[in-house]
Amino acid sequence: MTIRKGNRTRSALYAGIALCAAAPAHAQQEDGDVAPGEIVVTAERRETRLLDTPISVTAFTAENLADRDVSRIEDLGGYIPGVFVEERALRTQSIAIRGLSADLNNPGLDQSVGLYVDGVYLGRATPGNASLFDLERIEVLRGPQGALYGKNTIAGAINYVTRLPDEELRGRIEAGYGNYDAWRLRAMISGPLAEGVSAGIAGSVDKRDGYVTNLATGVRQDDLDSLALRGTLRFQPNADLDIILRGDVSRDRTNSGSSDVLSNGAFTGSPLADASPTDRTVTQDVDPVQDRDVWGMSAEIRWKLGGGTLTAISALRGFTWHNFADNDYVALDMLSSGIDEDQQQFSQEIRYGGTAGGLTYMAGVYYFRQTLDTASTSTVGPALGIYPAPVNGVITGDVTTDSYAAFFHGDYAFTDQLSLTAGLRYTYEKKKLVHSQTGDPLGILLGTYPQRTLKRSEDDFSPSASLNYKPGKDVLIYASYSRGFKSGGFNVFSVSPTNDARYAPEHVDSYEIGVKAGFLDGNGRISVDVFRMDYSNLQVNQLITVAGVPRFTTSNAASARSRGLEAELALVPAPGLELTATYTYLDADFIDFRNATSGGADYTGNVLALAPRHSGSFAAQYVAPVSGSLELFARGEMSVRSRVFFEPDNSYSQGSVALFNARLGIRDEKAGWGIYGWARNIGDREYVINRSDGAIVPGQVIQTLGAPRTYGVEVSFDF
Repeated sequence: MTIRKGNRTRSALYAGIALCAAAPAHAQQEDGDVAPGEIVVTAERRETRLLDTPISVTAFTAENLADRDVSRIEDLGGYIPGVFVEERALRTQSIAIRGLSADLNNPGLDQSVGLYVDGVYLGRATPGNASLFDLERIEVLRGPQGALYGKNTIAGAINYVTRLPDEELRGRIEAGYGNYDAWRLRAMISGPLAEGVSAGIAGSVDKRDGYVTNLATGVRQDDLDSLALRGTLRFQPNADLDIILRGDVSRDRTNSGSSDVLSNGAFTGSPLADASPTDRTVTQDVDPVQDRDVWGMSAEIRWKLGGGTLTAISALRGFTWHNFADNDYVALDMLSSGIDEDQQQFSQEIRYGGTAGGLTYMAGVYYFRQTLDTASTSTVGPALGIYPAPVNGVITGDVTTDSYAAFFHGDYAFTDQLSLTAGLRYTYEKKKLVHSQTGDPLGILLGTYPQRTLKRSEDDFSPSASLNYKPGKDVLIYASYSRGFKSGGFNVFSVSPTNDARYAPEHVDSYEIGVKAGFLDGNGRISVDVFRMDYSNLQVNQLITVAGVPRFTTSNAASARSRGLEAELALVPAPGLELTATYTYLDADFIDFRNATSGGADYTGNVLALAPRHSGSFAAQYVAPVSGSLELFARGEMSVRSRVFFEPDNSYSQGSVALFNARLGIRDEKAGWGIYGWARNIGDREYVINRSDGAIVPGQVIQTLGAPRTYGVEVSFDF
């Protein structure tokens, strides 16, 4: 048994370099192929160097996540080229890659960015915005990943890779406290149990008071209250067989989802008018509630067989969700609504990968089944003057999805410099919706509809190809094409006896050309790519009001286009000093979106939601020795972006925003301890993360503010 004493070795680049990679990987990496400081990823479902992976991928190592003090994926959103991550959303966090995102308020709509935990696809985004702890790395793949990852990765994919236990005994404890009475505790321990058997367990507690105070109830809204636990059991009976069992549970109980009033509309000048849209106070009779419980278990088998590796991943996952919120945003009890969901999924993937001469290949099959039972409740209060007491209307929609796929992916090396990467995936999918609706007594809020069962099915071929040329070991020129697919579905909240409320599948054709290189003997890396993505039948979700009731409706835009440039630079100009920078130019708009609403609106030429024209970041990190193994740590970050539109109609937006973060500490790598102070949004910049029309009050406009300045201290101990 080996005991590890917390020495996190850092070489120049691997503690913070996240680079877009698109180079051929001709073989699974052997120990001698990976130099110290290089990042190994599994973006191709096998281990390859980041520099040798034919996908635009950004990777963050465990050390880098710790140095950045990353708690959730939104902490990285401004530092990944072409990626926008919505803040503080639990159920429907929108992640846009190259301008493409999906608003998952409609339970019949699938996500555009696939989320994976240890190779297991998450059927809904609800579990995705969870506390991040004890990770080996995070990989963000940009562009369609249909050939290798399958449906619903039409914009890209995010892989969360947790740390595996091994023969080393190691552990870590972190504790922190900050303003808004925020405190955090994380702990992990892993190591051997017996010969060939190891285990690990990790847990996290995150709590914080809310940023917004409800003057009517005294409740602090937009708070944080999260618990999470994960366990891993690993069997390695011999050098050829690796069996990994994983399980996780988490729980959130919050008053998140606060909305302030920007324009009072019909209540302007009345006692019900909100005095200020930026004072982080509201006066509402109903506090938002967002409760989430998530669980999951998986079994992964890796078996070296016949010169290759057979991998099988079986997984069961699920969650329950409850939320309820005010829809009039004043102290009167007029209208409120919420959604309850119960999701369960099973997935099975079997793949085999190996080499044959100049060909490195992988072939496999995949099955996915999901049941999502949803109940949407709208409540009319007595202040609306229709009923003397609160009356409910309920829409029930149970969606069952079965998806089958077979895929092949390979790299063929014509020479040491020239290679071709190609892949193909066939997907067949069927969906069933069981829908019913119970209205209010007068049918003003909702009508009453009998139960209906609707079905649909579709299939798709998703190809990809990349021609790669390497004039040198660390220089790559490439050109790629890929086609992505997202299945069609139903507008669960809009089905009626005469309307199936269907929408069509979405497709994208993506083209990319790029170059990247390492220089200064590994102390510098640069990558630049240009891309164009042509969408057909783009699925667009909108919040519309029908008979005074807010409903999320999905429709198909005839066509849309995203094109742009992404660049990254990482440099170590002096020992201990690391500099990184990113820049993205993005031109994403609707080419044809006539009849975008029932009223015949034309959104042609509008900018896609969450697609800033310009965005970028800069970070500087310095580690200086003090005495012996004692060292000083300092890091500063800046992220900037231009105007962002929130909806396809482009009615509301947030202008340019620049945010600054910092972290300063002292640590002893040999002893394993560290003490840090940190601050986010140092300038206390006011900015909006969402803005839209109110649901029922004429002329009302609501908005949600981004996080204010936060700061705190943290101590950590490795053993």
